[in-house]
Amino acid sequence: GKLATDGIQSVILGTKGESGLAHEIGAACKDALDLTGHTDLGQIAALARRATIAIGNDTGPMHLIAAAACPSVVLFSADSDYTLTAPRGPAVTVLQRNSLAELPVDEVAAALRLR
Repeated sequence: GKLATDGIQSVILGTKGESGLAHEIGAACKDALDLTGHTDLGQIAALARRATIAIGNDTGPMHLIAAAACPSVVLFSADSDYTLTAPRGPAVTVLQRNSLAELPVDEVAAALRLR
């Protein structure tokens, strides 16, 4: 994909229970390294400190990643109030829609370019 073309190694993180979704993402992003179910919080923080950027939804790991000062784009649906629960920091961009399916890929890509 585009990130690999730019020399950026994509990494997929999640719990073992999210392996099905991770597989779908990996199928669309063939160059991504799938670490689903293989990282603990310390390893996620270490990855975040070395990462160029992180993209994810409203999860604990995204809070940890943002706290590690990694530029982050965090995706929110109407299921949670980003004004109360979003990760904080100067390097955090929040994108919100009623449903994440309504969030255009182009808007996420634009947020990445702003970071």
